[in-house]
Amino acid sequence: MCISSPQLSFTLIHPLLQIPTTVHTLHTLLLHIYIGTIWSSTMAQLTPIKGFTNTPVTRTICVLSTIVTILILILSIKPYFSLAIDPFIIQYSQYWRVATFQLSPMNESDFLICVVLWFEFKTLERFFGPKRYLLLIALFALFNAVVTFLVLSLGQLAIVGSWAMFRQLVMRLSLDTSYFTTIFNAVTPGPLGIISLLYVCHSYYVPVTYLFKLLLQKPQNSEAGDESTPAGSVDSGAGAGSNSDSNSLLTGGDSNGQPGLIFDVTLTSHFQVQILFTLLLLNHGFSSIIPCLVGVLMGKLYVLDLLVGSKTWAIPSFVFQLFVSPSKARQTLSTAISRRWRGYRAISENGASPPPTVMDDLVIIDDAEEDREMAIDDLRNQDADAAARSATPVRPLGRRFLDTFTT
Repeated sequence: MCISSPQLSFTLIHPLLQIPTTVHTLHTLLLHIYIGTIWSSTMAQLTPIKGFTNTPVTRTICVLSTIVTILILILSIKPYFSLAIDPFIIQYSQYWRVATFQLSPMNESDFLICVVLWFEFKTLERFFGPKRYLLLIALFALFNAVVTFLVLSLGQLAIVGSWAMFRQLVMRLSLDTSYFTTIFNAVTPGPLGIISLLYVCHSYYVPVTYLFKLLLQKPQNSEAGDESTPAGSVDSGAGAGSNSDSNSLLTGGDSNGQPGLIFDVTLTSHFQVQILFTLLLLNHGFSSIIPCLVGVLMGKLYVLDLLVGSKTWAIPSFVFQLFVSPSKARQTLSTAISRRWRGYRAISENGASPPPTVMDDLVIIDDAEEDREMAIDDLRNQDADAAARSATPVRPLGRRFLDTFTT
């Protein structure tokens, strides 16, 4: 007796023409081998940035996340990084947990998913620039902590108050104002909200490079045909079936009309980020859904330019340098202090300004760093303007005169 397994067709679709380019039919037992081949062949398109090249903020966040998680496990202080309305806020008034619950993931699986997503979001750092990217992360952490705390508090009060009103009005019982915990009492610790914000930005700003479709089909040949037909004819029939499937897909026909189709799904070049974010969203049930949904909402506000301070706030250059490269920041600070206390300078007869202070030296160094970044941006804008001028057709001189007088 012959037992057949479902077949799976893989279709790679061009992002512009929306036309399938290659079709392969595989057994489900060989699916992981083929997906690994596709992953390795398209890795250059998925992550064009090699390692942490020109992404100092992402490198620092990944290193700090690992160090902080290991220290928390060694020192056994993980309970101090949890956020729950009852008992930490109501009984103990530990409001500092609103700021610390985003520092440490819940367990090892959350830590691995968060680090991989931080690494995937390095394209956003190249898009915004390191300094702007760090500012957005700090801004997102602030808004996410405040909004998550408000959602938990209001959700608890709403459910408790609704139950008290229900008991009095519907069940005709005495008004009971006793407090009890609900699904809004606690959330999963970790940077889930910040990663959700960056996930929305990644989906909005990073373009899709390709699409591909997975088709799960039933076997084409029946068991009777397999037993009575020679092996050579079976192979030829299978080849003809695959060729017919290829022709139907290449002509752009509807995949739902294919015989024996179980289901089909179309994925994009962002599928690895979407899968990891889905795992992070559902890893702890409702306690992980709340911060992720809050982060998605805040991300939507940011991409629509409705988030307060996202366009006006700035981070000092010295703070950015201290976060990215502490040794370089220490060297800059020591240089500024040595300039200040090197000694008094002779004052000329015409008069001179007093020697600069330490903060003046830091401002000068910060201004030089900003001038260098502005020069790089100017060069990029010049290249963009040159490309735009080269794409614009040149009008003849006579046409310019006619346009001048006719308008």
